[in-house]
This record gives sequence, structure tokens and C-alpha cells, in this order.
Amino acid sequence: MQSIINWNELWKAIHVSSRPRVEKDRDPGSIWNKKAHAYNRITRDEKESTKQEMALLDLRPTDTVLDMGAGTGRLAVPIAGMVSHVTALDSSEGMLGHLRDRMEAEGRANYTCVVKRWEDVEVGVDIPVHDVVIAAFSLGFYDVGSALLKLDAAAKRSVHLFWHMGEWREPQEMALYTAVHGEEATRQVGYPDALFLVNILHDYGIYADIRIYRALWETVYDSPEEAAKHWITMHAPDFPDLDLVTRHFKERLEKDDEGKFHERSVRRTAMVSWRKGEEVGGR
Repeated sequence: MQSIINWNELWKAIHVSSRPRVEKDRDPGSIWNKKAHAYNRITRDEKESTKQEMALLDLRPTDTVLDMGAGTGRLAVPIAGMVSHVTALDSSEGMLGHLRDRMEAEGRANYTCVVKRWEDVEVGVDIPVHDVVIAAFSLGFYDVGSALLKLDAAAKRSVHLFWHMGEWREPQEMALYTAVHGEEATRQVGYPDALFLVNILHDYGIYADIRIYRALWETVYDSPEEAAKHWITMHAPDFPDLDLVTRHFKERLEKDDEGKFHERSVRRTAMVSWRKGEEVGGR
């Protein structure tokens, strides 16, 4: 039955409604190079969410794994300790530089880095087909349908996508976005949720499983000021009022007995996955 809604075209329309998303499309590597240090610092302590995602993956010791949008290696580094080889692909050399440092610290050599936009990758030329393909919070494309089909083509056995379900961020962080960017710009933050991905895949004859869970994200800072500086680097590079953002983190962070400040948030998250050869029609 033909779909009444063209989910990929709806995704595109939502995508182009946001100026920051369109600007990022032009040169994502350059943008993420500027954010790489802050991103690496923010994700350094995200151990629990990483454990949650690792537990959901279908991995075997002999596997080759492609991590599309690998960033600083939050998943690629622990995966390298479980499989034969990992290909970490990202548009940002700065992000992959941190990944290499993490791999070296863990004594891993069974990996390859590819600096390339996913839109520009040719499967079989730029990268080989892998047993398992992973994309964790790295699907911010204009034409996400084409990106999903390429992920499918790059996998021999299975594909695993991690994406948000429901609101892009929890109310406290969205309130900070509003204070910094205003209500109009805040409405343009983020991307459509995982149900879009499921419906787009469905339109292509790929009938994916979806598992929804509550992911615990945590970052540990030395001070609220440090948290504010990294948040501004990530989300509002030109925003001049450090005090406003610092006040937010002073209210939000929990101080432990050692004087460290913890940011904890629980995000409703979805793993969308499918195994090759199990789709109707023999896809």
C-alpha cells in the first residue's frame, strides 16, 4: 500500500526550516572541528549511556564494524575491544583526532579512520561493506532517506541506529535554549524523532525493529563556569553572556563530596535496527 505521507520529504521540509541545520550542511567538518574539544570533554564521562547502547548491539568477535559519524569514539573505542576491526567515519578530522587518542590510550590498533561526509561516500570504493553498521546520533542529513539506504548497502548482517524519541532535549535544556536563542529559534532546534526513521525505512521496504529505552547521560565538570563555556561552544558560539548560562548550570549541577559538579539527564531514546535478508520481499 502506498504511503499517504512521504516521510522523507517531510523530514527535508523540517530540515530546511532551520538556518543552523542548513549552514551545517555546507561544511559539517569545519563546524565540528571547532567543537571537537568541547564535545570530547562533554562526552568523556558518558559511561552509562555507552553501556546501555553496547548491550543492545549484535556484535561478534570476528565482525567488522562501521561506525558512521563516529565522532570522538564514544562507541568505536569500546567496540574495537570486542570485534575484529572498526572503521570510524566522520566528516571532522578534529573529532577523529580525539578518537585516535582514545584508541591509543586503550592500546587499540584494529581500526581505520575515514575523514569524509557520508553523503560523499561510495560504498565499495571509499569503504568496504562491513558486517555491522552503526549510526549513533549522526543522522542530521537533509536527505536522510538516501543516507539510510547507503547504511543498508554498507552492511552484510545488521544495522543499528540510535536516535531520540519524543522531544529533542529535556525541558531544562530547552529552557536554556530559549533564554539564549529566543522562542522562534528554539523551535528550530533538533531533528524529527525516531518514528520518522522507522516510517522512511518502511517506505523503502525495510521493516525495522524499534526499542525505546531511557538513556542516562552524565557529564562531570570542575565548575559551573566550565560547563557553561562548553555549552556555549557547542550550542551558541557567538553568545556573549557567560553569566546567564553559568546561572543555569549552578542551579542544575549536583556537587559531590570531592567538589565535582555532575550534570545528569535521562533521555527517551530509540534503537532502530534491522537484520539483512529478513525484510519482506527479500531485501
